Amino acid sequence: MKFKHSMAGLMGVPILAAMFAVPAMAASNGSEWSVGLGLGGGWSPEYRGADSYSAEGLPWVQVEKGRLSVNPVTGLSYDLLASERWTLAPTLSYAKGRENTGALANFEDVHGGLMAGVVLNWTSHHWQLNGDIAAPVSGDIEGVRARGYLRYRGQITKRLLFATGPGASWGNDRWNQALFDVSARDAARSGLSTYIADNDYLRASMNGRLTYLVTRQLSVSTVARYSRLLGDTADSPIVSTVGDANQWHGSLAINYQF
Repeated sequence: MKFKHSMAGLMGVPILAAMFAVPAMAASNGSEWSVGLGLGGGWSPEYRGADSYSAEGLPWVQVEKGRLSVNPVTGLSYDLLASERWTLAPTLSYAKGRENTGALANFEDVHGGLMAGVVLNWTSHHWQLNGDIAAPVSGDIEGVRARGYLRYRGQITKRLLFATGPGASWGNDRWNQALFDVSARDAARSGLSTYIADNDYLRASMNGRLTYLVTRQLSVSTVARYSRLLGDTADSPIVSTVGDANQWHGSLAINYQF
């Protein structure tokens, strides 16, 4: 496993998509504005399937007003369904592509782009289920992607909260090919074998979060995730030859809710 330290933009932080829903950032009440700000640092693979890691800056801004929400995880969304347990919202978000470094420095970059989709959330006491399905409308990524996370949330003390649970991501063959194929041109430049991902993109994960409530508005959170690439995704030379199917992520952030 190789390590590299660099600063990256917010959209290059995969750990945010896993579970950065900090308890201090509650939904707005009716017509009132709710604003949450966060700042911290994260550590994650340089690209999906990499065995080299980078340290990244993690700014966070979340704004809510009634059913409207804007944040780096779900992007722009509007709750069509908003009940005690269920929310359903169309979204417009951003999907990270692949900025090639290290062993993939000679590959063609895969540019990210806008994603249009739907988010569905369910909450019952200590349990929370989050899922989304989306398709790109710009950039180099193609196909369809779906994600889901199940969390158990609780309290260790009055100020120390936790959340933990499994997650899974799926993409169809076009999504997998955009990120893990090795074209003849890329193979000639890198020395890797050509590869076509015939089947779907698959990733399983286990996620955990600890949050300490300093005040009602101020909190400190640490997030960790282990994920495993599976199937044709793991068989790509990008992963099997110069990368690693085992992926680790971590972050630490301070959050303030206005």
